[in-house]
Amino acid sequence: MRKKLFSAVLISAMTMGLLAGCGSDDGSDQVQTAESNEAAQTETTQTSSGGKTKIRVYIGGDNADLNAQLVDEFNAQSTDAEAEIVTLTDGQSGYQMLTVMYNSNSAPNVFFLESGDVNKLQDKLADLSDMECIKNASEGTLDDVTYDEKILGVPVKTQAYGIIYNKTTLSKLLGDDFDVDSIQSLDDFTNVCDELEKKDVAPTVISPYNWSLGNHYFNMVYSGQDDPDAFVTSLKEGTADLVNNDVFNSYMDTFDTLMKYNYYKDNPLEDVADEAVKQSQTLYTEQSVFWFQGSWESSVIRQLDTENEYGFIPVPLASEDENNYGKICSLVPGYFCVDTACATEEQQAAAKEFIEFATQSEEGQQYVVDDGNIPAYTNNDKEMTESLVKSAYEYIADGNSLPMYTKYPADHYEKVGNLMQQYLAGEIDREGLASGIEEYWKGQE
Repeated sequence: MRKKLFSAVLISAMTMGLLAGCGSDDGSDQVQTAESNEAAQTETTQTSSGGKTKIRVYIGGDNADLNAQLVDEFNAQSTDAEAEIVTLTDGQSGYQMLTVMYNSNSAPNVFFLESGDVNKLQDKLADLSDMECIKNASEGTLDDVTYDEKILGVPVKTQAYGIIYNKTTLSKLLGDDFDVDSIQSLDDFTNVCDELEKKDVAPTVISPYNWSLGNHYFNMVYSGQDDPDAFVTSLKEGTADLVNNDVFNSYMDTFDTLMKYNYYKDNPLEDVADEAVKQSQTLYTEQSVFWFQGSWESSVIRQLDTENEYGFIPVPLASEDENNYGKICSLVPGYFCVDTACATEEQQAAAKEFIEFATQSEEGQQYVVDDGNIPAYTNNDKEMTESLVKSAYEYIADGNSLPMYTKYPADHYEKVGNLMQQYLAGEIDREGLASGIEEYWKGQE
């Protein structure tokens, strides 16, 4: 999941504004009359010169050209609706944008949200259970947005993360007969890294960003537990003992190995303006071989390398007992939701029409694949041309993926990610990391 999807830090004043917007039932705002609410809705209702219901959509993601193409294709075929794109202000997340727009009765009619933010907005979202696209949603993709048998969001795409590798480089360095699937354990991985290091190549490269370290790497400590919810509850209650937790230690043993062979080990927090571009370049130029990252980086890789094939291996673990052993992590980066607090019934109907088009039409299904993502619907048979995305899809299709744990606070990437950065830089040891994370979770709602 890209950085923007994980960087929603909620300011309390914004939260109050969000709850008060568009006919809220919160506190003193109950005095708003039905007449005034109807007036607010009428004010936002617009029709085009052709009589179509106009809707505003926030799609999310970084590919503005593809987003615009999708909307243009929708508008060209719809007889009843016309969509226009709402864009983010620099430095905002989608949720932060909504806090402002709800407060001014101008929320988009369709918006793209992470599952945790869907949870916060339950009273403002339409139940989408009766939509046709729901019938084709891949198994498990609706779990995080279903409340009291109501489905409050529909998935757009699926992503995955693990250890990325350059197939061509591995063959060149270790021989054409080397089978990457032979890396089944941490010992196997370490042996391969030793061989690569003898060839003057840095075996690994680590992205030093807090969103990657906190919400992706450390997240596996939650998803790898026998009961992730119970484990997180123990962290909240202050009864967890991280430093003696087998899953925590297993993943940190692997992280220590990644650190040992890291291309940036002399300056592990080196920050580059273009972020992952420089790290993917180390794979392309044979300066490194293995990179902990996600399928969303396929487009970044292709900016530099149009020839070589890339793939995933799971994060290697010492013990086969771990729930994550032999699996990559999968996630739904966000969901399309329909506003009910500000939108008229006509706008809600048009919003659902847009979502059906974006997820079920030929154009919408192609949009997902062209954006370098894994389809979230079983009826999307568009060919995936990116080798990295195809590799991730094969793990998921074969049942070798584990859902990423998503029930973390909005500042998790920052607080836990910053602690992981300190560990990466050698500023704290494993006990310090464990105690810092326990302190962060203690008392969380």
